[in-house]
Amino acid sequence: MKDLLDLLMIIAYIFPAYATNGAPVLFARLFTKLHPLDCGALFTDGRRILGDGKTLEGLLSGLVAGTLSGVIISSLLKGLYRSQVEFMLLSLGAIMGDVLGSFIKRRLGLMRGRPAPPLDQLGFLVFSLIITWTIMGPQSWANFSTVIFLLLLTFFLHIGTNMAAYLLGLKDRWY
Repeated sequence: MKDLLDLLMIIAYIFPAYATNGAPVLFARLFTKLHPLDCGALFTDGRRILGDGKTLEGLLSGLVAGTLSGVIISSLLKGLYRSQVEFMLLSLGAIMGDVLGSFIKRRLGLMRGRPAPPLDQLGFLVFSLIITWTIMGPQSWANFSTVIFLLLLTFFLHIGTNMAAYLLGLKDRWY
């Protein structure tokens, strides 16, 4: 039973990164006009820096959703985060990882919406943990096994939630 509770606490810990990553898909439909983060600018290779899929509205909705989920979780599970900065860093890292993934995909010549596994599924999580743990230090529970658990869980959750978003008409593709 303790092992199950530990796994649930790890999932609760990383949830702000998940909320940050998923919110733009949900909230983008609320806006009539979206503003690309790269403002249509091209990189030195002649391709868009990020493309139309990374927007100011997505960035803001992701950060708000991640931070708000961190506030709620930290009020319910006292001591899960070492400070409010921690869940804010998880959210910021998730956005940065997603944006970096788009930058890499554009450099590889992949058009918006094209798959790039495992970058699409794990980039936000990896960057979230790197940013947070570089600044705050790793959590006491962080070890090889828990990181592998988070990577596997996130990979399959990402695929499942994308399929659900596709079936709900929130995404054009299932991946």
